[in-house]
Amino acid sequence: MRNNLKTYQKISKESNLIASDPHQIISLLYNGIFESLKLSKIAITNKNLDLKSKQLAKAVNIFRSLDDSLDFESEPAISKNFSELYLYCISTLADVSVSLDSKKIDEVIDLIEPLSSAWKNIPEDEKQKGLVLIQAKESA
Repeated sequence: MRNNLKTYQKISKESNLIASDPHQIISLLYNGIFESLKLSKIAITNKNLDLKSKQLAKAVNIFRSLDDSLDFESEPAISKNFSELYLYCISTLADVSVSLDSKKIDEVIDLIEPLSSAWKNIPEDEKQKGLVLIQAKESA
């Protein structure tokens, strides 16, 4: 029964991802970071090193995905700034993996939270303009 629930949850997440627009996908990635970091902190507190490693790796992979999604061609300065931030977060999480200093996880959360909040609060008309630009770029 438990495996059926896990399978359903995985299919549900994948279905949401397929149906999502790029804005929703980035929001889901930020949510995934926060979830993984929260679980990492719990794992460190409970001395569950296996869970800590898995969750930190998941957060690092999401940061890499966000970094890979940056559009250096259209927005080089902004993309560079975001990339540097994402790489800093990855480096900090690598330190956490060794030091088990959960305060560094809080630092990463504090750095990413404003970005996530701003991203989620982009007005709908601006999201639509961005979607049109993406579609035009893909058509070219």
